[in-house]
Amino acid sequence: MSALYEAWFVAGVLILAALPFVRLTHYAIHPEWRHVYQVYLWFVLGVYFTGFWHRHGQTIPMRTWRLGLVDKHGHPPSWAMAWLRYGLALPGFVTGLSWLWALVDRDGQFLHDRILGLTLKRL
Repeated sequence: MSALYEAWFVAGVLILAALPFVRLTHYAIHPEWRHVYQVYLWFVLGVYFTGFWHRHGQTIPMRTWRLGLVDKHGHPPSWAMAWLRYGLALPGFVTGLSWLWALVDRDGQFLHDRILGLTLKRL
């Protein structure tokens, strides 16, 4: 349920980020900006997720559902770990591999969290 709630926040972040880009580049009549646009949106989402994960260990939807992301010492992830998690999580969620792994993992953890030594836990 947290992921569905997160999707609403992601949609809002993407819309707010898209507006100035589309306006400044006249994207509708210059589709050659497509790859720059995709990288820009990937980066904006990365700032959103890594910022919340590093600072609080939670995004707003994670806080609502009382979920927290911690390292092996019980602290929110470092900037490097947060960016690594983002880089690994995105393809895992897009392909569905992260969801499938969590179903068979003994602790219900995602594959990218298992690899990085992070834990998504109930608070």
